[in-house]
Amino acid sequence: MSTTAAAAPLTVDDQAVAPELQGFSHLGLTVADLDRAVDFWCTVMGFRCVIQAEDLCMVWQPEARLAIGLTTHGGSAVGSFDESRVGLDHLALAVQDLPTLEAWVLRFDELSVQHSSITQTDAGHHLNVRAPDAIAIELFVIGGDFASSVLGVEVGTGSADTHH
Repeated sequence: MSTTAAAAPLTVDDQAVAPELQGFSHLGLTVADLDRAVDFWCTVMGFRCVIQAEDLCMVWQPEARLAIGLTTHGGSAVGSFDESRVGLDHLALAVQDLPTLEAWVLRFDELSVQHSSITQTDAGHHLNVRAPDAIAIELFVIGGDFASSVLGVEVGTGSADTHH
């Protein structure tokens, strides 16, 4: 039995508010073939393996401060990703600007990784690719007008500063 008092709920103007979050700690993805997934995330996407176990690998991208845990759940993972099912639709990774997005196209082409063309919407520029197990990944440059009018934040020209 705990002898410490429970923390009082946070309030603003007598309204309960959620405690602060600092962003993502990590993303966990279930994969059918761990070696293939690690190869994609490290070789293609530029992450580095920081923890390796029999059915788990943690990859890290220091510039993005993004960790992704890859697991086969003891070999029980079967099938492939399907964004039309309940759960994750896609993973969107922030890219600084359009020239950097274009550099990703060149990298994918050099490594023979299939990808979409760059498309522009009111939200910004998008480039789509599939990781092993058909996991949908979007590389995204947020548009300044979208960031300010919809999200209420200012970003530099082509900047993805709000994505951190």
